[in-house]
Amino acid sequence: MIKIGMAYYPEHWDRALWERDAARMAALGVHVVRLGEFAWGRMEPEDGRFDFGWLDEAIDVIARHGMRVILCTPTNSAPMWLYTGHPDTVQHGPDGRPIDLGIRGHRCTLSPTFRRYAARITEQMAKRYAGRRSIFAWQIDNELENDHCACQACRENFRRWLREKYGTLDALNRAWGTDVWSGQITAWEQIEPPVSKAYMPDWYDPACMLDYERFGAWRTADFVYFERDIIKAHDPSALVTTNGWFPANMPDFYQTFAPLDVAAYDNYPPMDLPEDPEALYSNAFGLDFVRGFKRQNFWILEQLGGAGGCWSPMGIAPEPGMLEGYALQAVAHGADLVSFFRWRSACSGAEMLGHGVLDHDDRDNRRLGEIGQFCRRLEALPDLDKTCLRSPVAILYGPDQEFALKNQRQSRNFAYWTQLKLFQDACMGLGVNVDVISQDAPLDGYKAVLVPTHYVTDPTLATRLEAFAAAGGTVVITNRSGVKDEHNNCVFGQPLPTAFRHLCGCRVEEYDAIGEKRVHIETAAGERFTVTGWCDVLAPEGADVWARYTEKFYAGSPAVTKNAFGAGRAYYVGAVGQRALYRTLLAEICRELAIPMLPDLPLGVEVTTRTGKSGAYTFFFNNTLRAQTFPLDGEQVVLRPMEMKIRTGDGAWV
Repeated sequence: MIKIGMAYYPEHWDRALWERDAARMAALGVHVVRLGEFAWGRMEPEDGRFDFGWLDEAIDVIARHGMRVILCTPTNSAPMWLYTGHPDTVQHGPDGRPIDLGIRGHRCTLSPTFRRYAARITEQMAKRYAGRRSIFAWQIDNELENDHCACQACRENFRRWLREKYGTLDALNRAWGTDVWSGQITAWEQIEPPVSKAYMPDWYDPACMLDYERFGAWRTADFVYFERDIIKAHDPSALVTTNGWFPANMPDFYQTFAPLDVAAYDNYPPMDLPEDPEALYSNAFGLDFVRGFKRQNFWILEQLGGAGGCWSPMGIAPEPGMLEGYALQAVAHGADLVSFFRWRSACSGAEMLGHGVLDHDDRDNRRLGEIGQFCRRLEALPDLDKTCLRSPVAILYGPDQEFALKNQRQSRNFAYWTQLKLFQDACMGLGVNVDVISQDAPLDGYKAVLVPTHYVTDPTLATRLEAFAAAGGTVVITNRSGVKDEHNNCVFGQPLPTAFRHLCGCRVEEYDAIGEKRVHIETAAGERFTVTGWCDVLAPEGADVWARYTEKFYAGSPAVTKNAFGAGRAYYVGAVGQRALYRTLLAEICRELAIPMLPDLPLGVEVTTRTGKSGAYTFFFNNTLRAQTFPLDGEQVVLRPMEMKIRTGDGAWV
């Protein structure tokens, strides 16, 4: 069955509470308890002196109540004695100086000294707890990201990484185009990480910046391999993961999770829902994204348990039904384990106002009751973990696109993630399962492949997409595709969308980075849509015109085209629209490909289906704070605010 978890910090509480807390968690329906990710200082209070007695006791208490443990390596928060005794373990900021020591996450994961100490504590844990029945899984570190550290070890490793990639300075200079601004590199030692806040990102070489982000992705994945190998050396059968999140400095998640047994994510959906009907606030995109890391079901290691309040003003309280609805939303998108953060709100430290399930008064409350209701609903569906999402549509994501577009903005109202989310939102709003997968993943089994803003161009992807369309599939390409080569330099001598021009049957005659301005497009059927951010003015080269601009100097020019290609077709979307544009376009594609859909769902109702040998379960989630009604197979379905209803394949509601 789907497993329920809870983050717990026994080191924060008197031992007298442990037994009572474990009993209350077990009674609630909790299966696994997550421990240890910030407790290095308790495990090794002095250099080389280890104390695991308290952790042994906490694990035993949990096991006595029929629960198991997700055990975390504590390397995100090293003890103060390590930082003060070995300053080379501390991250350096953009100014080249060690960052101030605050609460957590100060370590440089490439520091040889830090690696030595991290290996020692991880090995001590692995030796001690390997093979124990009470250990369900291991979590590596905490919320890893592409650290932009400028310490000496990082500088040397960046140069070493570049030498291994390019071999010679001549090759590096050609790739980076360093003739601009007399930027020729004549010695490896001249290369510095492009992290200065004074200039980043506007004045650095985009090719250098892309390589720096790729280097960051490598270092993150290398640290995961480093800790995973230690654990697996002592317990080869251990389940090992880490908790992904979406920071400003995103890693390459496909690299990060490649060596791990399951993908996992920290899921904090919004509680203060916007009134703007165009706002893409749903965390559903992130859930589909995480499922694509390994193209299989995943875990939530931190699920919203109460109002936020860490490092910012305190957030509003979750509305009734919100905790249960959001937890079920995660399950609906493929989560087989949902672990809430945290059992009890902390009484000290930076997170004391970041609320857990229980407040500081330690009494049963509305949130606890709601999570209990969630547990009971899942107990009634014991075979749900044997199901998964089977999707006819895929959205392709590329870390290089994320890296390059973050560092070189296209317009004031243009974002890579916005276009990804718009396509995912349209599929979900039609009741069509959609996978978000790597641009390098196989395309077999899909009927439609959506490729928003493939900015850093992989020509082999264009070839694969042409084969996919020729065999009967539908491809959608959007604006700012084919712009850059693999080194993040503009492609010369070819009209946009360069490598995708043949597939799309059109070229970009001109473009307009309209930013926050708004114009309109109109389809041949007379449907009118608002667009913003970017406008490609298209010239068909065999493609039909699907929509034209109605304003500005390019009024009447094509904005969206549709091209027959072999047994399939390709659309090119030259502008960034609102939600209705994408839902209309996807509905047309679904009709053409005979993909079943629900075209009458109101905005804010999200529908996904999990299927397995035990049957199919369709999840209808009202991700709004107003009641929603819609027709389904001859009946009117009513959803309360934040309510999830589940329907079996034979039409029964469960």
